[in-house]
This record gives sequence, C-alpha cells and structure tokens, in this order.
Amino acid sequence: MANYTDDEIKKILEKRKKRSARSKLRRSKTVSFSNRQRLSVIFALMAVVMSFLIFKTAWWQVVRADDLQVKAAEMQTTDTSLDPVRGNIYDSNMKALAQTVTEYQLYGYTNELYRAEGLNKSKRDSNIQKLAEITGKDASDIEKALKGKDNPALLADGLKQSQIKKAQKEFGSAVVVRTKVTRSYPNGAFAAQLLGGVNSDNSGLMGLEYQYNSTLAGVKGRIIRSTDSQGNPLATASSKYYETKDGDSLVTSIDEVIQHYVEDALAQGMEDTGAESISCIVMNPRTGDVLAMASTPNYDPNNPYRPSSDDDYNSFKAMSTSEQSDYLSRMWTNSIVSGVYEPGSTFKLITAAAALDTGSATTSSRYYCNGAIDVDGTTLHCWSSAGHGSQDLKEAVGNSCNPALATVAMNLGAQKFYRYIDLFGFNQKTNIDLPGEGTAIIKNANSLSKVDLATTGYGQGIAVTPIQLLTAINALGNDGVLMQPKVVQKIVDSNGKTVKSFSDVAVRQVVAKETADQMREIMEYYVSDGGGTSAYIPGYRVGGKTGTANIAENGGYSDDKVTSFVAMAPMDDPQISVLVLVRRPTKGEFGADTAGPIIKNILEKTLVYKGVERKYNSKEEASMAQSEVTVPDVTNTDSQEAIKKLQGQGLSVKSVPSGQESTSFSVVDQYPKAGTKVVKGSTVYLYSK
Repeated sequence: MANYTDDEIKKILEKRKKRSARSKLRRSKTVSFSNRQRLSVIFALMAVVMSFLIFKTAWWQVVRADDLQVKAAEMQTTDTSLDPVRGNIYDSNMKALAQTVTEYQLYGYTNELYRAEGLNKSKRDSNIQKLAEITGKDASDIEKALKGKDNPALLADGLKQSQIKKAQKEFGSAVVVRTKVTRSYPNGAFAAQLLGGVNSDNSGLMGLEYQYNSTLAGVKGRIIRSTDSQGNPLATASSKYYETKDGDSLVTSIDEVIQHYVEDALAQGMEDTGAESISCIVMNPRTGDVLAMASTPNYDPNNPYRPSSDDDYNSFKAMSTSEQSDYLSRMWTNSIVSGVYEPGSTFKLITAAAALDTGSATTSSRYYCNGAIDVDGTTLHCWSSAGHGSQDLKEAVGNSCNPALATVAMNLGAQKFYRYIDLFGFNQKTNIDLPGEGTAIIKNANSLSKVDLATTGYGQGIAVTPIQLLTAINALGNDGVLMQPKVVQKIVDSNGKTVKSFSDVAVRQVVAKETADQMREIMEYYVSDGGGTSAYIPGYRVGGKTGTANIAENGGYSDDKVTSFVAMAPMDDPQISVLVLVRRPTKGEFGADTAGPIIKNILEKTLVYKGVERKYNSKEEASMAQSEVTVPDVTNTDSQEAIKKLQGQGLSVKSVPSGQESTSFSVVDQYPKAGTKVVKGSTVYLYSK
C-alpha cells in the first residue's frame, strides 16, 4: 500500500467528495418513465383546455358578436306600453252608457317610509296611520305593502285626485302616483246584455263591447329608451315615443228614456207573472233602428259575476258551482239575438201575409172551425174547444184560430209558403251588429208532411230568433219592405267628429204595399176587437198579435210555455214596434195576460214620450175625460217637492238614475213634459244631473 502524505490524502478525499456530489446531481436530474408519462398527460390536458378557451373566445367575439350586441342593447332598453283611452258608448241623445274613467294608484318608497336608517317605530307607525287615513285602507294593509319586496310598493288604487294631493303634500317624493283607466257603466244594471262588458285587460267580452272592440280599443303607444341596471335613463341615449290613438266612440240608436221604460216594465212583469225570464226589444219599423233591448234577470256590468237583484243573488249563492256557471251563461247571453223559440200564434201574421200576397186568400175568404181539424188522420186542436164557427181571415187571426191558419197554410202549399218564409228572412241571419246571432230551425220543404205544413201555419214546429220575428213583422209596418236591424248609428272620434255613419239598409220588398196595409188592419183588429185587448190604449191605434207555445224538450213538448206579444203603433203611421217574450210564467197562461200588460205599459209611455198625438174616438173621449190629468212642470225644483206635487195629481214617480226617490236632488228634466195629458196612475220620470 502506497504511503501518502497528509496533503495527498486530503486532496484524494476532496476529489471523492466532488465525484459523489456530481453523481447525486446526475441522479436528481434523471426523470423516471412513469413521471414522464404523468407530465405528458398534464401537458396534453393543458393544451386541450387552452385550445378550447381560445376557440370559445373567438366564437363569442367573432361569430356571436352581432347577437351579443343585440342582447346588450335589449338589456339596456326598456319598452313601455302606453294604454289608449277606450271609446265611450252613447245613446241616441249622447248620454253615456259606457265610459272610461281614470283612477289613481298610490305607490310608496319603502326605504323612505318604512326601512330607512334612523326611522324609529313611532315614525313608521305614524306614516302608516297617515297613509291609511288618506287612502281609506286598513293600516294593516298599508304595513303589509311596505314590508313587502316591491319598491315602490302599491299602497292603494282607485283613489280620487283629492286623496292623491293630500298624500303628495304629506310625503313629497316618498310617494309616486300612477294613473289607471277602468271601464265604467254609469247606469249600473242597464241594457247589460246589449252593452256587454270588458275583461281585466279592458278588452270587450260581450255585446257591443265585443262587436266593436277594435273600434273602441284604440291603438297602444310605446316609449322605447336606454337605461342603466337600475332603470334610470342614460343621459347619452336617445328615446323613441309612439303616440297612443284613443278609441273611437259609438253613438247607438238606443234611447235611454225608452230603455228605462222597458226595464221598469220587465221588472213589474217579473212580479206579475212569476216568470223565469222576460225579454223585450223595441224598434223603429221604418228604419230598423233598435230603440231598446233588455232581458231579465240582468246584471251590473261593473260587477258582472252576480245578478243585480238581491233576491236573485240569494238564490244564486245557494246553487252548486256548475249551476252557477250555467246561470251566469244564461244571464250574460243576449237571448233576443242568440236564442231560438217556437213563435206560436205570432207567426200567424206571416202565414196570413203570404196568403194575401199570393192571392191564395183574400180578406173575405172564410174558414170554419169546430174546435179541431183533421189533417191526414192527425187531429190538430184549436185553443178553443168550442170552435169559432165561420170566420173571415181578419176574424180568424183575431180569434187566433189554429184550424183556420192551418187551412191557410195548406192552401198556400209548401213551396209558396216556404218562399215567403225565406223572403221574410227566416232562412238567414238578420246581420244585426251584435255578436252571437242565432239561426232559425226550419224543416226542409221537400220533406215536409202535410201535418208539418199545417202546424207551421200557426207557428209550431218552427223555431226562430226574436230579432228575426220582429224584423219580419216590421216589414208589415214599412209598406212591405224588410229593413236590416242595427244598433249603432255612427262612430265618432274623441273630438266628437263623425268617423263613419251607418245608413238604413233596405233588404228587399217582401210583400206588396197593399198586402202590408191589409195586414196592419188585421193587427189593429186583433188589439181592438180580438184577443189582444190587454194592449189596447185609448187614443192610439195599436196593432199586434199574441203567441203561446209549449217549450220543446227531450224530443217532445213540456208543459212549460213561452208566451209572447208583438205589437206596433200607431197603425196608420207605425213608429214603434215591440216584442215581449215571457218564459215559463207561473201566473198566467197566454200571451194576452202575461205579455199584454207589459206591451201596453211600454207602448203608452213611449208614444207619449215620442210626442205622438192621441186621437180619441167619441167613445174614448167620454171615458177618458174622467181619468185624464195634465202633467205639471216640476223642472228646476227639489225632487221631494216635485214628488209631492205629482203624487197629488194621482201620478207615480221614478228617478233617473233609479233609486233616488228618497233623497233630494234638483230636477233638471222630466218625462212626460209639462202640459202633457196622461191617465191617472201614469209614471213621470225625474232626471237629476
């Protein structure tokens, strides 16, 4: 072994130490195979993620750039809808039947009124109490609104301007006011089925409101503007304003006074007959204008989900849900336009007119009735079991004789008779400007049996709508010319300027003028000397015809009846025609005793109101002189004084709007006018402002 000096040994040890250090360094830099695999996977995943992020960024910034710009603009844009004012509905004298009213809504900022820092309980309670006093709301409701999430919170709606001013004076900028337009029917339950109603969006649901919705509704406006995230307008942004177009208004042919006469008469008729319902329509036979239209039970369009009568409402509440639904459907439906019924003996006027016009009968033609007639082995009975003996056509209609009119129809023959049924408009809708018009149910002429022909002659086995029947009868009062019925006379804008007028429409000549003249004589005879004397009015030439028909049910006929009376006056110059239908009366059995008094009530008041002069014959003059009074002038007086004065003359009194008889108001108008001669017991209508 070699001998080394200490210095040499030291150098050798230092060299070994350095080699050991380098060896450790080399070993530390050496990566194992498994570690290299892990690193490779990590690098690959990082590359995929980076590629996806780069691709996604490019997708949004390049491909979807336009869409993002649009969405950003939308987020910064508010589009506010502006509601127009819905047009009004007026009667023929420009009295509002339906109108739009403005109500005020009060909102409060909760951060100032309830949640503000430093606002102690005493101040909060004070705010709540003052708001309750101003709005008329319960304090608990106000507190509940202020505790809610909405800011500003709706505190009360339906407020008057005076209430709003008090709130603004008391709370300043802590409250904000918004307006709300609502539909109002100032006369309540008045011409309800005719006017219809609107939904919560102020869109028409029924009646004229539905038929003319696009005219009444107007066009909405808009405000489009750019805002920040808090809804505040941006100072540098532009805005667009699209002005609203208010709805146009309807001027109808309805006369508010005549409508009141009708509704009062129907209310009295319901008491007198115990009927399920009563319907009435009043028209001008010369023009086709509808002057009044009503049905019972009725409802208040301001609150359409309950009957207007308290008694009816109590019965309604006791019904099941399905029964209530059916009841409401019937109540809302305008049965005068939509419903069909068997006209019964009122249809004898159509049969007689067709026979006279074709020459198959004359006024001197005679018919024998012994109480029944045999038609192909079927016995058809007259209402009078004793029969009417020998009678001419006028007397046959006056007696409402079934066998006679069955014979008239059979003499006509199916083809000729059906031609006139078509001419009078029973095979088509009348095209009245109201929704839901029904269609008649008429058997096919080619398959008609002789019995069917005979029964149709006296109004059985055929079903028509009330508007069809009165429109057809009107032709007899208009020299044989059929007129299209209408309710709206013109459309006016918000300034009262006429936008569109609706002319009278003559549909066609149905019968000759001579035939129409003869039929008016027959109708007048029926009221003066026949079965319709319940509608006789001294001094006025009234004509008409009653009808009684069993209601068809389950393929047959029930014992329940629909009774009716169609009338016209004065017969030398017809100005008014009326049809009254009484469904399921429990007091009275025939049209003369159920519908007759209602017809008389309406006709007499309407003729007086229209200024039609009474022309008494000598017999009438003698009897009327004892019971006639002159209406005194009570305008511009207190209503209570006016009532005493009128009652002292033996006259009844009604206020318009109704229900004010027990209160005091200034009488601004009266009907009948002062100086008019009327029968004792007649009603005088007093009008308030």
